[in-house]
Amino acid sequence: MKKRKTNTWTIILFVSLMILVVMSLASNAIEIGERLGNKHIFLEIAFYVLIVFVVLGGIVYPLVGVFFAPIFSLKELHNADGTARKKWCKRLTDNLLENVELTQEEREQVKSYMKMGDETDDRLIEFFDRKIAPELNHEIFDTAKKTFIITAVSQNSVYDMLGMATANFTLIKRITEICGFRPSNAQILGLYVRVLSMTLIAGNLEEMNLEELIPLATESALGKALGIVAASATQGAVNALTTLRMAAIAKNYLLNADVSQTRKELRKKSYAEAFVILRDILKQGVEEKVKNPVKNLFGKKKDREIQESAAAE
Repeated sequence: MKKRKTNTWTIILFVSLMILVVMSLASNAIEIGERLGNKHIFLEIAFYVLIVFVVLGGIVYPLVGVFFAPIFSLKELHNADGTARKKWCKRLTDNLLENVELTQEEREQVKSYMKMGDETDDRLIEFFDRKIAPELNHEIFDTAKKTFIITAVSQNSVYDMLGMATANFTLIKRITEICGFRPSNAQILGLYVRVLSMTLIAGNLEEMNLEELIPLATESALGKALGIVAASATQGAVNALTTLRMAAIAKNYLLNADVSQTRKELRKKSYAEAFVILRDILKQGVEEKVKNPVKNLFGKKKDREIQESAAAE
């Protein structure tokens, strides 16, 4: 009974936040549309069409698409016994064969795990985590970086809201696509509530050490390379960090088979993991935006000097 009550309130909160997001987005979009309409009616119509296209493709489609994925998690496999354990092992094996790019040798290896008795679940979990985790981390890293850039550079609430919602709804869908399954209804709704809350307040400040985050964002190579001011850099960093936490929680729902960890421990783990990745994102800018162009420039200049010197001799 308690579980039903929790799920009911989660649904109510999700629907309420969705309504608030739609109303806020519509209000801001109408305001911008009217400004464009003062210049030309075609610009206003084109803007509204673009907004509808982005909402349908970036929010509605990813949201609905997730619910078609089967519900599963490695924790379920780890806890199962007897017939249930065999069923979960078979489901994970099917997910690996259908959703992961494997060599023929790896495919045969996965199939052979089903014949290993008590070792089957451990072998499958280890193999799955080893093949899936790097791909998930790459997807999460790219999404968080895009979130930072979009919300740091943009000075418009409509673009911020669309950027945040689109990036995070799409990321949840990509995580489920890569894994081949999704968290439970309650867990997925919880993630969506987090995304919608983040979209409305432009960042979830829970458990964040802003004293450490603000200088990290404002003094980062990526922030400086993009030429953004301190306030915008901090906003982008807060949003990127929240995206990373949401993704870490989603990963833990699906890939964490350690049943000894409490919910509080997983939350702390997600924050620590997110902060480390955020540091890497902000530091990466020095290579992509600063060091590499400088190296290329002076490297070409040095090559030209060597060629001219050789020609003179």
